[in-house]
Amino acid sequence: MTNSSENTRGGQLAETLELIDLGISTRMDRAAQAVVKNKTLIDATVAEYDAKMLAGDLHDGGYGPAEPFPFLHRIVPFAYTLERGNSPVLARVPTANTLGCSWRWRRNSLDVAEKEKCRAKVDNEAALLSGTIDPVSYVWIKALGLIAPLEGKNRVDFFRGEKIKSIPAKVTEWTYTEPNRIVLYSVIDKAFEGTWAVLDGRWVEFVPHPSWTNPLMAAYGVPIENSWPKTFPAPADVLQALFDESRFNSPFGNPEHDNATVIDLDTIKAIDEFQVEPQRTTMSDLKGVKIDHRVWQFSIVGVMSALVLMILLPAQWVEARIACGILMGAAGCAGMLPYLMHIITVPRSGLAKEQYLPPERCPKNAGRQGNRKLG
Repeated sequence: MTNSSENTRGGQLAETLELIDLGISTRMDRAAQAVVKNKTLIDATVAEYDAKMLAGDLHDGGYGPAEPFPFLHRIVPFAYTLERGNSPVLARVPTANTLGCSWRWRRNSLDVAEKEKCRAKVDNEAALLSGTIDPVSYVWIKALGLIAPLEGKNRVDFFRGEKIKSIPAKVTEWTYTEPNRIVLYSVIDKAFEGTWAVLDGRWVEFVPHPSWTNPLMAAYGVPIENSWPKTFPAPADVLQALFDESRFNSPFGNPEHDNATVIDLDTIKAIDEFQVEPQRTTMSDLKGVKIDHRVWQFSIVGVMSALVLMILLPAQWVEARIACGILMGAAGCAGMLPYLMHIITVPRSGLAKEQYLPPERCPKNAGRQGNRKLG
C-alpha cells in the first residue's frame, strides 16, 4: 500500500494521498467490480422501487442495504478466514472496487448546491489527515480486489454518482485464504441441487448465491467441479449434519471459529467408521427388535414346573428327575438367552442404544486439552 506525500506550497502544508495498488489480474479486477456494480444496482432498485423480492437476503429489507462487510460474508466462501494483515494507513481506494451502503442518505436527494458542498466535505484529504472529518475506515481485501467500508459507507455511492474515481480513507489490508485450498462443487443428488465449497478437502460450506460467488472465485483461481467426489461422504450425510448440534463429536461446526456454519467431512468419516465396527451383543440390544414377553413368562413356568416335579418325584425315579433337571435348565436358558447371551455380532449402528464417537477418536478434538463445547 502506498503512503502519503507532503509538499510545502505558499507556506501551507499540502498533502496528497496516493491510490492503493490493487495488484490483481484484470480478470480478478473485473469480477470484483461486477460484485460492486450489482450490489449498487440492488440497493438502488430496492430504494427507488421497493423491489425487495429481487434482492432477497442480499438486502436487509427494513434495515436498509446490507452493510459491505456482512454482505461479503454472504457471497465469499469461508469468509471467517479473512484476517487483518496490517495497521491502517491513509490512502485513496478505487471507487469502482468499493462496496457502498447508502442507508442514511442518497445522492439523488441532494440539490446541486448541496452536492457541491458535500463533495467539498467528503473528498477532502486534508480533513481526513487532520481528523476533522467523520471517520472513514475501510477494509481492503487485497486478494479479491474488494474494499468494504466499516465507517464512511454512505458516501461511496455519492463518489460513484459524482464519477470521482477514488475515495480518501483510512485503509486496513486484510488477507484471505489461498485459492488452492478451496474447491467449489455443483452437487446434484436426487431432488437436491446446490453449490458447496470445500476448504482443505475437509470443511464444507453451503454457497447460497452461486451466481455471485462462482465468477468471483473462478477469477480468484478456485476450481469449480461438476460432481461431488465419491471419496467424500454422501451428500445426504452432509445435509443431515446440518441438523446436529455443534459439539466436538458432531460434524457441525468448526472449533476454531464459533460462528462458522460448516460441516466437517473428517468427523462424518470417523463416525461412519465407528458405527460399522462389529459388536457382540444380545438379541434384546438390537435396534428395532422387540422380544415377546411370553418368552420369559413361559421360561418361568417351565423352570417352576420342572422344579416342582423334581421335588414330588420319588428318589428312585432317577431318570425322570434327570429329565426334569434338563427341562428346568433348558427353560431357564431359553428365558435368559435374548437378554444375557452375547451370541450376535452386528455393526455398532445396529444397536438400540446409540453410541457416540468418543473424544479420543474425534478429528475436531485432536490436539485439544480439557472439556469444551466446540463448534
